[in-house]
Amino acid sequence: MSVLIHVGVRASDLAQSIRFWRDGLGLRVVNQRDVRYDLTDGYHNFAVFQHQGDPRPEHVSGMLDYLHIGVGVPDVAAAARRLQDMGYSIFSDGLGGKQPLDPNNLQEPAFKVEDPDGITIDVSEVDRMWPGTTLHPNRDAEDQT
Repeated sequence: MSVLIHVGVRASDLAQSIRFWRDGLGLRVVNQRDVRYDLTDGYHNFAVFQHQGDPRPEHVSGMLDYLHIGVGVPDVAAAARRLQDMGYSIFSDGLGGKQPLDPNNLQEPAFKVEDPDGITIDVSEVDRMWPGTTLHPNRDAEDQT
């Protein structure tokens, strides 16, 4: 079986992106080079690189985005408040488009936020991950015995 090693994104402003991922969403920096940071949740590597190529075309976000990244947090309301305090908009994006959410009155344990480059981040408070993954591999293995 193959193993997913890392996900990488190229940031327009590396310092701003690291602030979002580290301070806003709580990923831990485990390595830093001139134009790259390696962050982790303890199980996966998330590499953020400084974009150094030609100017980028405008990003298409919302329901028409090309990708989104899912992040699980222990307290979704606290994460939403922290990100809003950092200047990010908290929203849901159903068929009607983006709908602003109040971090102090979330109706569901999830919200969406865009990183500094417009990548949609699906933030949720979860105990179990998506099919085929697990949030706590050691604990889940113990639960099955």
